[in-house]
Amino acid sequence: MHTRLVRYLQDNRDHIIENWLIEAEIPPAQSDSSTREEGGVMPYSFFIGAFEHVVQCIESGNTVKELPEFTHLNDVLGLTCDCKQRRFGGRVCMELHDSGLVAFMSVFADNWDTGHEFNQLDRECCEDLINHALSGFFDKEIDLCMSRIFRKDCPFSANE
Repeated sequence: MHTRLVRYLQDNRDHIIENWLIEAEIPPAQSDSSTREEGGVMPYSFFIGAFEHVVQCIESGNTVKELPEFTHLNDVLGLTCDCKQRRFGGRVCMELHDSGLVAFMSVFADNWDTGHEFNQLDRECCEDLINHALSGFFDKEIDLCMSRIFRKDCPFSANE
């Protein structure tokens, strides 16, 4: 099943990443001159790296080799996007995890998987595998996140 899932995800890579870009509602960077509520921006390279990590994690059974260098959350937090203070829903890492799961699962919807390559039980198993792989990816990103160290309102700063 893992091989079939990996192949299916790779075949639908562009659609997943496009949906992830659309689904993610990233808070904008804090700016003195701007109080707009427009969304923040995550570089495309971040989504590519995250996608590759998830696929590799599923393929290898949680052992991820070193991936080519890609954009990390640290590279953009505070510049193109930021976490909202004292608001659980404004966390960039959690928003990207949730929207990523939605994006990955979009290729299992009946209107996309018209050949019904995956039955309902397969879809549930795939969702668990994808969610676990996404959690592993964002766990590493959170460990590297410099913002959580300086922001006492970060729910992950309590782990220090």
